[in-house]
Amino acid sequence: MKLITWNCQGAFRKKYSAIAGLKPDLAVIQECECLERLPWKQGSPPAQALWVGENPTRGLGVFSWTNLEFGLWEGMDASIRHCAPVCVRAPFQFHLVAVWAMDHRDNRLSYSAQVYQAVAAYREFILAADTLFVGDFNSSPRTTPRSRIGNHTTLSNALAGLGMISAYHLYFHERQGQETRFTYFRGRKPDRPSHIDYAYIPTRWLRRLKQVEVGDPPAWLQLSDHCPLSVAWVEKNAASIV
Repeated sequence: MKLITWNCQGAFRKKYSAIAGLKPDLAVIQECECLERLPWKQGSPPAQALWVGENPTRGLGVFSWTNLEFGLWEGMDASIRHCAPVCVRAPFQFHLVAVWAMDHRDNRLSYSAQVYQAVAAYREFILAADTLFVGDFNSSPRTTPRSRIGNHTTLSNALAGLGMISAYHLYFHERQGQETRFTYFRGRKPDRPSHIDYAYIPTRWLRRLKQVEVGDPPAWLQLSDHCPLSVAWVEKNAASIV
């Protein structure tokens, strides 16, 4: 199984082939157009897709280029921008919360605070099956104000309390805030890096974790100010993972 999260910085219709060529089972794409605006003119359309958002040119998409089947959980709270609970149904069964953390008129509730709200709002969903939190959190221990309700450290602790761990930090044996590989470059400038994209996986999947990669900046900064984060794991049969 391969999962990719990438903030495409808009115009996914012109860039999607870079992701499609990697054939991810799941791709969580931030700042992408709604499905009606994605004509897939370059070929290789996804086998399944969903999208949430308020702006048809900038939203959160979830795609599969394999045979994965999934759909939005009926209990989604659209006021949490944007944390979409997704039920993966076949051929494997698990839950995903796809993330594009947004700002808020009350800065204390911006970015990591939105994800922190999702942890509380979707507790039932999280506990019902193995769950991943994946996407652009727009936060890190270096950048998130301590005054924020659910700062990055508090959020990571909350996810850990529900049995999730950052795949990147586990795989590379690095501490949060001390990353050596970066997922975001402000203004697409190599000298302005941050690590703000994450894939939190169930701790009981640790032995199944196969590979974690961050896209090469020289290649991906031609397309976006983010580089993709990809996680691969060995999947068991559907009956054994929920």
